[in-house]
Order: sequence, then C-alpha cells, then structure tokens
Amino acid sequence: MTTTTEEDQYLRRILALLDSARPYESLTQSDSKQWNVQPGSALAGDDAKTDPYQLSHNAWNALSVAVDHLHCFRSTFAGDPQDNSVSITLHTHGQYSLLRGAFENSARAVWMLGPRQRLVRVQRRLCMQAGEHKNSDRMRALIQQQPKRPLDVRMQQLTDLVVRAGTDPDEAKKALKPAPYSEIVREAGALTPMGAGEAEVVWSSCSSLAHGDIYGTLSILERNVVDTRARVNLTQITSSPKVLFWATDRTVAMMRRGFDLFEERATCHR
Repeated sequence: MTTTTEEDQYLRRILALLDSARPYESLTQSDSKQWNVQPGSALAGDDAKTDPYQLSHNAWNALSVAVDHLHCFRSTFAGDPQDNSVSITLHTHGQYSLLRGAFENSARAVWMLGPRQRLVRVQRRLCMQAGEHKNSDRMRALIQQQPKRPLDVRMQQLTDLVVRAGTDPDEAKKALKPAPYSEIVREAGALTPMGAGEAEVVWSSCSSLAHGDIYGTLSILERNVVDTRARVNLTQITSSPKVLFWATDRTVAMMRRGFDLFEERATCHR
C-alpha cells in the first residue's frame, strides 16, 4: 500500500514497539529460568494452595502463548532488514487475530496475578481449571474418548482446593464458575493505565476482525469506494496503520504488565 507521512510514522512506531517486546521471546523460548518461583514468595504460596494446578505454571504458559502470537504478528508485519530498509506488510484481518491472541493471553496472566488477596488469585486459577476440565470433556466426547477420571471427581478436587484456600463451602460452586474473556480482559485492564473499558474495546475490536464480522470490518478498517452500481458500493478495504498501532501498543502494554506482575509475585521480598 502507498502510505502518507503520518501513516509511515505509525508503521515505524509499530516496529519500535515490536522491537521493545523482543526480550520477552528470549524469556519464554530459552532456558531463562524466569519462570522459577522463589520460596517464600507470593506465588510460592499460591502454588501450594492450587497444587497440582499451580498458578505460576498457568500464568507463565499464558505469557508464553502471548509472546508466540506477538512474534508471529511481527513475522507477518516486517521482513528482514535489507540495505537499511524493512519491507512492511499489512493484512486486513489476520494480524488482528494474532494481536487478539497476544492480548487475551496477556490479560489472563494479569487477571490471575493482579489481585492483592491470595484467595482471589487462587479462585481465579481454579475457575480457569474448571473451564479446562469441561472443555476437555466436550472435546473428548467429540472424538469418542473417555477421560482418565470422571468430571465429577475432578470437579470435587477443585472444590476441595478452593474451600481449603478459604472459600465458604456454600460459595464454592460460584467461585469455580469459569469467567468469560470479556470479564477477564476488563478486570485485567483495570490493573493497567488503559482501564477496563479500553481493554475491552481492544479485545472486542481484534475479535470482530478475527471472526470476520461485518461491523468490525466497516468500523475499524479503512474504506475507499471505487465504484457504485445501483445501490451497491464496490469498496476497497485496507488496514489502518493508526488503528494497528493502537492495538499493538495496548497489547504490548498488557504483556509488559503481565511479566512485571509475574516477577513481582515470584520474588521473595522478605
């Protein structure tokens, strides 16, 4: 695409953001030991309460998945440097799908790690596991496989864990109800400068393009009517460098918050 000076600046800013996030690749794709939890740290206590579904393992996995999506986005966005220049490719929908994966996984880590109260962190980790159990059983039913342990046995294990952590037994079922991602991203956003509302807008915008929703296509992407036939407009749809920068900026900010929280919770401050 041909870009204006302003659009070119947004593309350069996207590349700078992606460069700033590259250190996270070495943390998650090598033997960095950054996932280790120090004895006496907040996460060590959380892991003891959620064993064998350690909170730190799930949070680090979420951050690793987020980094993988962002790395893939970079691969589609920028080519290898050639003669002091970099080729840029903009996709209308696919790149937002990758940003969505990076954003919502980063948000999941922030959502689990962010609360100050251990009980809330434990409840969030275990309610995620409840959702995993139920989704796993649905998939196994589709491929006609039986789980190694019945669902009710696994759910009772989660109930026992959440009650031992301090949840009122009468509230255990409610505490283990899986949270929708709309709720997760809003509450994670509230733990960042962008706030709950903007976090949901970022996630919803990327999701609408990932799904190919018409309202997202028409409201987020740039449109140029090239022909009109009767009441039908033939329209060229292109990506907006400004909107892509906004989504990338908020995604990297959420990822950074997730890694910062993990380090804070995994460090013993005594």
